[in-house]
Amino acid sequence: MVNINWKLNKVSQSNFKKLLLINIKKELKGRHRIIFKKSDRIIKKFHNFNVLIYKGCFYRKLLINRFVNNYKYGEFAYTRKPFRYLVKSKK
Repeated sequence: MVNINWKLNKVSQSNFKKLLLINIKKELKGRHRIIFKKSDRIIKKFHNFNVLIYKGCFYRKLLINRFVNNYKYGEFAYTRKPFRYLVKSKK
């Protein structure tokens, strides 16, 4: 059986800085609310926070709740353009 608890113990440097802001009793403000690194994992301490995920040219707002725990931020910031078939007119 594979131990999957190692994912929970790994905290990136940017998430660690955000955790320090929360533990000092300050809410996430300014640049700390913007997520540039989409490979970071969402931690339980970030519940009920609104964060902005950078998508290259604009930001996507994400409310973190208990259902997105331990996912990566990039899973909620879709970067692909939706494909549409062009309808040709019949003559």
